[in-house]
Amino acid sequence: MVRIVFFDMDGTLVEEESSWRIVHRFLGTDNLARRALEKFSRGEINYEEFVKHDVSLWPKGLPRSFFERVFSSVRVKPEASMVFNQLGSKGILRVIVSSGLDVLAERVCRMLAADECISNRMVFDWKGLFTGIIEINVDPSRKMDVLRRVCEKYSIPLNEAAAVGDTVHDKSMFKAVKISVLCVKPGAPVPDAHGAMFVVNSLKDIVQLIC
Repeated sequence: MVRIVFFDMDGTLVEEESSWRIVHRFLGTDNLARRALEKFSRGEINYEEFVKHDVSLWPKGLPRSFFERVFSSVRVKPEASMVFNQLGSKGILRVIVSSGLDVLAERVCRMLAADECISNRMVFDWKGLFTGIIEINVDPSRKMDVLRRVCEKYSIPLNEAAAVGDTVHDKSMFKAVKISVLCVKPGAPVPDAHGAMFVVNSLKDIVQLIC
């Protein structure tokens, strides 16, 4: 029996594949950021170095309202609300675990009435200006650690947990749980060595797998 489901956010619950990239596209720094992402994907830099590089490309002192405006156009997938409602009606906890930015993650959490949301926190000063510091709560290669902590908090064993993601970066999460689901867009290639137990094309398909 599954008592808790962990969801990736970027590309899984929202249409956009990266909250980081949304900011880069808005600021015109996408090409510079992509080089660091490629280095991280090849293992040439660690996640902390990747994050510091990304943030260094943004102008200093941007207000929180700027990021809220940038993320305001991000759409939650229509089927996400239905899935969260169905799981909630069965008493299953729904937790968002994202290596994306908390300004967006908190908004998605409220929209879906998630039970909990863990993401990377942007640090703002008393004036509401971004300090250039990111508190890393979710390293994509170590999502398993987050799942363990959350399950301990709710006294739920990992063999009563499920995880849903959309890329190989969710592999560490998939390894930790009883049921793992990779959700890819229809017609999109399925990544090699994703590690998930099931592959679906819509979030709607996960309810029957989990319940």
